[in-house]
Amino acid sequence: MRTADPDRDSRISAWKKKARAAAKASRKRKLYIITLHPEVLNRTEFRHANPNYIEGMPCVYVGITIHDPGDRYEQHKTGYKCSKYPRKFGVELALELIDGFDEAGLTDEEKEPALADWLRDQGYAVWQN
Repeated sequence: MRTADPDRDSRISAWKKKARAAAKASRKRKLYIITLHPEVLNRTEFRHANPNYIEGMPCVYVGITIHDPGDRYEQHKTGYKCSKYPRKFGVELALELIDGFDEAGLTDEEKEPALADWLRDQGYAVWQN
């Protein structure tokens, strides 16, 4: 059973409030990238998802959010609406890795998988949900 954490609960409440406001305002979604610790390569599922990984290249998680990417990273690390790999292996945001990715003409639903494929084509190990 999880112990009470008033600070975590307060942050989650604030995130929910921001998400409701963003949804009402139809705010544009933002891509984000989280660098993962190389130990993630020891996970069979992760390794199999990246057969063309080039040794030494970064391991990353790719997502899209209505939140500020910094808030979204913190959400992953605290376990709120998180994916297993950024929660356990997330190191830092790596927004600079998006530089050069052309998202023009893509819908929000197409952006995340397109970014993941673009990074994989460069030899990165990538996880996305």
